[in-house]
Amino acid sequence: MTAKKKMTRTGFLCLAVLAASWAVHPDGLHAQSPLAVIKIRNEAVTRILKAAGDSVSRETRERLKDVINGLIDFNELSRRALGKYWEERTDKEKADFVNVFRQLIRNSSVRKLNIYKADRIEYEPARIRGERAKVITHAYKGTKEVEIVYNMHKVNGKWKVYDMVIDGASTARTYRDSFYKQIAKTSYKEMYAKLVKKLGDET
Repeated sequence: MTAKKKMTRTGFLCLAVLAASWAVHPDGLHAQSPLAVIKIRNEAVTRILKAAGDSVSRETRERLKDVINGLIDFNELSRRALGKYWEERTDKEKADFVNVFRQLIRNSSVRKLNIYKADRIEYEPARIRGERAKVITHAYKGTKEVEIVYNMHKVNGKWKVYDMVIDGASTARTYRDSFYKQIAKTSYKEMYAKLVKKLGDET
């Protein structure tokens, strides 16, 4: 980027997931292309925010959580975020982790709604290879630009997002680095307990 400054990585990762995860889940989306799916969800978020105006009610925030996170494959994102520690977990531990991780991301996704209010979004043609796809978007707000890459794959015939790369920073890798550091200092159980406590403090 030359004349344009990029939006801060921190602001977009707080979406983390983010933001990155503008999504909607109407019936029949599985028949859409990856690019069409991303466009549909962006439009859904825009409609909700415009209807809400300056005051976003609790009910609207819950709706936005569903829309923003509706296309994320949390099982795959969780597996990638936990990395080498995923296979060491029991089936129950995996299910518990996915559940807590999902709720934390849902909560974080509506903390900075201004992130979603881009002046315009440009889309590159989707890159599809079999059951996997990559959709690259460029969001502009004033003179600032952020590039968001949606890595997607098919789950039961539907396109799902399993990672978002925001200005070069992978959401899954960012979480993985954090989890690895915490587990190295203490243990998986300690790290998981902190996530549970954080979720409890948010509710």
